[in-house]
Amino acid sequence: MSSTTDRPIRVLCICGPSDPAENASFIEMHRMGIDIKVITWPGVNYDALVAAGVPAIPYVLKWKLSPPCIRFIRTELKRGKYDVLHMLDKRATMNGLMASIGIDIKLVAYRGIIGNIAFWSPQSWLYLLNPRLDRIICVCEAIRQSFLDLGMLGIRMRRDVPVTIHKGHRPELYEGDAEDLGQYGVPDNTFVVACTVRAVPRKGVPVFIEAISGLPPGLNIHFLFAGPKMDSELHRKLVASSPYADNIHLFGFLKRMPWILKNVDVSVLPSLKREGLPRAIIEAMIAGVVPIVTNVGGNPELVVDGQSGFVVEPGNPEAIRDRIMRLYNDRELHKRMSAAARQRVLTEFTIEKTARETIGVYRDLVGSVPDVK
Repeated sequence: MSSTTDRPIRVLCICGPSDPAENASFIEMHRMGIDIKVITWPGVNYDALVAAGVPAIPYVLKWKLSPPCIRFIRTELKRGKYDVLHMLDKRATMNGLMASIGIDIKLVAYRGIIGNIAFWSPQSWLYLLNPRLDRIICVCEAIRQSFLDLGMLGIRMRRDVPVTIHKGHRPELYEGDAEDLGQYGVPDNTFVVACTVRAVPRKGVPVFIEAISGLPPGLNIHFLFAGPKMDSELHRKLVASSPYADNIHLFGFLKRMPWILKNVDVSVLPSLKREGLPRAIIEAMIAGVVPIVTNVGGNPELVVDGQSGFVVEPGNPEAIRDRIMRLYNDRELHKRMSAAARQRVLTEFTIEKTARETIGVYRDLVGSVPDVK
């Protein structure tokens, strides 16, 4: 005799060396009752999953389309009889889509940036334009709209495929003492403005350096630039020609950035295009740093202009300079915005909210999942 009851939704997530926010969302969904297993790179995030009781498989996806990876994923899909395959980066998505051919499973992908997807690109059809995808979770509304705007010859993505779920963060991941900025050449009792990004051209770092160069002379301000490619030859030349050269400190990637930010006053993200929901600014806001961002991608979804920071037009050094001066000259304004920036992340960009909304996508796709005993 058999009876039918609902069972937890079974989800296989595949990702690379996932960031702490992704990892925390896996753990939270597990806590909320999702039967989740994660294929991820070995390392600190894998260890955190295991410590939290989340089933995890250490495995590195080496290529975008790899027969061994495809076979590995397919074997796990057949063994686990999952309801949803959730793929969180390009390698996971392209290999996962191939591995799931002929298997009855709902397919969910992820997108954290605007651009590099085109209807004329064959690779895009093997990736996020693949018609087998049931949902694409977009980290901000600007990305969802970019998918809906894509098209050619009357071909468009189904409007129900892209959905917006802001990536939440867990502030307790960044607990601990602030880093002493003296080790980076920044003196005590100075107003500190940071720019912490992977300094590719679209991030607009030269625009920020131009903004600094136009500041009134003699201000007690120091500038900390950090991130991959930040200390490039181009940036060094631009800094060397700036009147504030002695106050500008260029570094590559700094591992302790969330704790460095605790001694920073303002964080600038001068992006020119293709921004998602920038982790660098979320980490800054958690630390109570006032953000100045450009009106690109998800930036205005994260920062409420005039309340929890400032939003300016891209490529406008004068606007960046003006907002820095406002905060420098009005410390009460800075104090209010600092508190508002932190509170916005604590209430609107939480791991719990991300997990609940992601589970909502799963439930929308699979409905109830009966288990025959």
